[in-house]
Amino acid sequence: MAATAAALAVAGGAVLGLAAPASAHNYLVSSTPEVGGTLTELPDRFDITTNDRLLAIGGSDSGFAFRVIGPDGRYHEDGCVSVDGPSMTTKAALGSSGRYEVEWQIVSADGHTVSDRYDFTWKAPAGFSPDRGSATPATCATGDGSSPAPGSTNGSEAAGDDSSATDALFIGAGGIVLAGVVVAVLLLLRRRPAPAADDHDED
Repeated sequence: MAATAAALAVAGGAVLGLAAPASAHNYLVSSTPEVGGTLTELPDRFDITTNDRLLAIGGSDSGFAFRVIGPDGRYHEDGCVSVDGPSMTTKAALGSSGRYEVEWQIVSADGHTVSDRYDFTWKAPAGFSPDRGSATPATCATGDGSSPAPGSTNGSEAAGDDSSATDALFIGAGGIVLAGVVVAVLLLLRRRPAPAADDHDED
């Protein structure tokens, strides 16, 4: 009886354990510019690297955004990003020296949208020509003439809904298995054989 109950409990735990990976989101591993760091030379590109692959459905970068905001509140990006494996990159551009803020958004491998922000300091080298920036976030012009706004979640919201439904399915299955464990243990306890009658009592 104890072995049967233990086996059922292990099975229930295994089912519930499947729900954890399904709800795990990507997290930041490294970035350029570095979080809280100081940049003294303009790199070829800015990047965000996470712990797992990013989800770019059909090669689309919908749901991804990389914004760089200067000390004057102006935006220094063209709105275009490139997704490759666990990384998202964009063209590097900065204005005058000062404290900048990065706002980024990605679509995790599990289909959920993840976003965050951080600061860094820019110390422009001598002879640097600062980017003028723009008062509003830029949009990335595509070959067909359309300009999808960076950070739109048209594709990622649907993916997130599907992932949430999957999570609910795993959790529901785990609940059913645990309920089965309880019922099985109760039935086993009720079916224990009654103690044999004592022959001395009959005498």
